[in-house]
Amino acid sequence: MTLYETLRTDLLKGEFKAGSRLRMESLKSRYGSGVNVLRESLTRLASDGLVVAEGQKGFHVASFSVKKMEELTKLRILLESDGARQSFAAGDMEWESNLVAAHHKLQHVESKMQNSIEDNFVMWHRCDYEFHAALIGACHSELHMHYHRQLYDQFRQFVMMELRTSGFRGKHIVDEHALILDAALDRDIDACIHALESHLGGFVERVKATSTEK
Repeated sequence: MTLYETLRTDLLKGEFKAGSRLRMESLKSRYGSGVNVLRESLTRLASDGLVVAEGQKGFHVASFSVKKMEELTKLRILLESDGARQSFAAGDMEWESNLVAAHHKLQHVESKMQNSIEDNFVMWHRCDYEFHAALIGACHSELHMHYHRQLYDQFRQFVMMELRTSGFRGKHIVDEHALILDAALDRDIDACIHALESHLGGFVERVKATSTEK
């Protein structure tokens, strides 16, 4: 795993507090890496929206705000709904098979997440992304998939806040993914959008409920 990938994983896991400074000396000690490689990796992460570049002052972790969470959720629902609509129209048997396989892997790791978030987070993150990406995988737009991935990762940073506060939601999240899958296999776009809104919007409401932001 490259330094960029390791840093990205740690940011998504919530290893760094939202809004905190990423000091080079601390990062050098933590990752055993030189300044140039660290700066290059942080610059890439800034373009991903996971950290913020402060000019000559360095970098800090993206700050949390309820408004930003709401905006990310709205955009993610828009991208996934539109991608699903296109995929329902163009998706073939291979698209369906990929979606079912992605859901099967996600369901398996979700059962493990109920026992230990820390041990299974990386696999869950990957499988959850693969499921949502498979849903829109027949949209035939590299730009659509690219921006969906960026939004997904920024959204994931905030999801970790809820996980660390309230724990993994177990059967509820399993059921939500199953509803999305069923709607997709039925090519029922209205049911799919409703399931996505309930699934993704639920995170916003839970984060808002535990947030100290006024």
